[in-house]
Formats: sequence, structure tokens, C-alpha cells
Amino acid sequence: MDTLRVGTKQKSRRGAVAVEVALVLPVTFLLMYAIFDCGRAMSTKQLLENATRAAARQAVVGTTTLTTANIQTTVTNYMGALALQGMIVQVYQADPTTGANIGAWTSAPNGKCIAVQVTGNYVPIIPKFSLLPNPLAMSSKVLMYCEAN
Repeated sequence: MDTLRVGTKQKSRRGAVAVEVALVLPVTFLLMYAIFDCGRAMSTKQLLENATRAAARQAVVGTTTLTTANIQTTVTNYMGALALQGMIVQVYQADPTTGANIGAWTSAPNGKCIAVQVTGNYVPIIPKFSLLPNPLAMSSKVLMYCEAN
């Protein structure tokens, strides 16, 4: 048997779920986006380090047959779609203790140090809503000993 409650009003919750979803969903998506963008930045940094290492390896075995443009192409191809904005690739003979530029890499004798340095800017997908600085400067430098001459 149903009982009738006298004097109580039942509040309408109709539409409350829609309002709650409208408030929570954008925050959730922004959080998911921030996690995705930070992961993409870490992936780009790792790819940058690997590209620099591959280019340095190519440089130390090809001082007599390669040009700086070949090394730059190697880095650009390795980076692919994740290439940095304003990416600069430098190849030079380096002082092994400081990493300072001491001359042309193509004239480095066997056993001397060659450096490949790549710098550029990582730009988030949607810069205004990213937790990362816009742009985020990234660089990588690898020193290896010459094996070609």
C-alpha cells in the first residue's frame, strides 16, 4: 500500500546531471590533453637524442665522404613529423673535455672528437592550454671519437 506524504516537497534533480557533466567534462579533457602533450614532449626529446646520436655516428665514420648537409638530412629524416621548429644542426670538431668547437669536423684526424649539436623549439599542439612553456627549447649534443681518417 502506498503511503502519501503530506507536507514534503520533492526537489527536482532534473538537469543536474547535465550541469555536472558540463562542468566536469572540460576539466577532464584539459587534464587528458596535458598528459598527452607532456608525453609527446618527452617522446620528442627522446627522438631528438636518438637522432643526434645517429647523426654523430654517421659523422665519425664518414669524415671523408660526407658533408654537413648529409648530417643535417640524417637528423631531419630521423625526426620525421616530430621535427623541432627552427631546428639547427651543427657539426664540428670538439674539445673532448669541454665540448667546445675547435674546428671543421671534416678535417678531424682519427681519434679526435666530433660533436653533433641539435637545437630547436618544441611547440605544444594547442599552445594556449598546455602546461608546458610555449615554445619549449630542446637541445641535444653528442660527442664521439673519429674513426674515419
